[in-house]
Amino acid sequence: MSFASEDIRKLQSRMDEVEQKIRDLTLEQGANQQQIKSYETEIEGLARQIEKHRMSENRQEQVQRRIMATEDAIARLKKVQEGLGQLFRLQLEKRIQEIFSQILFTPYVPRLNENYELMLEDTMAGQPTSVAASTGENQILSLSFIGAIIDRIREWSKGKSGILMPESSTFPIVMDSPFGSLDEIYRRQVARAIPVLANQLVVLVTKTQWRGEVAEEMADRVGHQYVLTYYSPKPDCQEDAIALGSGQYPLVRLSSNLFEYTEIIEVERQG
Repeated sequence: MSFASEDIRKLQSRMDEVEQKIRDLTLEQGANQQQIKSYETEIEGLARQIEKHRMSENRQEQVQRRIMATEDAIARLKKVQEGLGQLFRLQLEKRIQEIFSQILFTPYVPRLNENYELMLEDTMAGQPTSVAASTGENQILSLSFIGAIIDRIREWSKGKSGILMPESSTFPIVMDSPFGSLDEIYRRQVARAIPVLANQLVVLVTKTQWRGEVAEEMADRVGHQYVLTYYSPKPDCQEDAIALGSGQYPLVRLSSNLFEYTEIIEVERQG
């Protein structure tokens, strides 16, 4: 009987140990599962970060490709711009030379450098030599330059250059006293040349500049003609007038109200 009780106690003790072990294992299993969940959550977070970095790298690569494509496009556009600029300058120089040679009789040739600076060269000595331009030659150079620019742009606007521009564009020229520093021969040459430089030409001249050869060359090309009459408040002003067509038009008159002003009078066209 005593042996049976002792065995029961041993078995009970063993069972208690096993149950405690089971509880310990259960607690450990719960802790392990919690740790596993924590690790899984951390793994998911790390996976998201990895994916985010991969996407960021992809975006950076895409941005880098776009930057490279943009830089390549800029380089190509610069080459096109340089080519067109060089072509325009050479065409402009050629047209300047044509206009200049039509007006001037000297053997000088205008040159246009890369900075669009005009200079004259004497080519008769075999070796081109730079020469200083006189006042009249500088004036003709300026007229040739302006006329050539208008002419080139007018040609480009027609689409001959391949550059898209408005087809109906007109480019007028306004000239103030273009004959002032020229002698009689060059006055006639300039008066003959400038009307064909632009679709519309406005010329401001004095009474003496419109005389003789200028009037002879330009009269048939005039669409509208106006006289600017100056009214002077000075009581001793010397009045002046100009004969145009069949009429006399005042240039300087005494102001009746003591104010200084200018009146624009249209010249009546004959016929």
